[in-house]
Amino acid sequence: MKKTDNHSLHIKENKKITKTYRLFINGFDNQNPEFHDILNDLYDAGNEDNLELKIMSPGGLVVECQQIINIMQNKFKNRTTAYIESHASSAGAFTFAAADKRVIYWNSRIMFHNYSGGYAGTYQFMKDRIDFDSEHIIGFLEIARKFFTKKEWKKLIEGKEYWLRAEEMLKRGIATHIIIDGIEYEAKKGLKKLKKFLKKLKKEENKNDSKKEKVKKDSKEM
Repeated sequence: MKKTDNHSLHIKENKKITKTYRLFINGFDNQNPEFHDILNDLYDAGNEDNLELKIMSPGGLVVECQQIINIMQNKFKNRTTAYIESHASSAGAFTFAAADKRVIYWNSRIMFHNYSGGYAGTYQFMKDRIDFDSEHIIGFLEIARKFFTKKEWKKLIEGKEYWLRAEEMLKRGIATHIIIDGIEYEAKKGLKKLKKFLKKLKKEENKNDSKKEKVKKDSKEM
């Protein structure tokens, strides 16, 4: 196992002599030699090896997100599975969107938005850099465009943030699968299972609230 401050890489060997590389991702701000050691291990993977991404991320550097997505698309094409362990925001959201199989849980959440940053230097330098980044980075963000309407995407580019829960991720196709009570379902069936699960959860919450109210009322009467 290799670790950096925000990432750790585990390797599992299968019977067919293929390996599954499991990468845990937190923040995308770990540009150090250990992180590059992890990338090197992934580039050394076999042509039939698989990559799993376990994402719990508030986001971070676009350049690091781009490095990981390049590996997914060029080294592990059609062999990547991503999980949202809790939340995937910003760079975490776009990394999740780039995976071939995208798995969530009932309490997973995701947030998409345009990049943020700052510039310093001469007016012309800043203007040229902004013009370049506007085309380059927004082109990179296109990986998630298919999950939004034209109107929504325009608002996203203009600065709107989209926060989405599990149900919305399944409806839009952002998630291809969901795990409920330890069972994995494809999106269509999973959406039905999720609605039943949330209804049951709400019913249990209301039941517990009623019990608390009763205890509170009885304590006052005493």
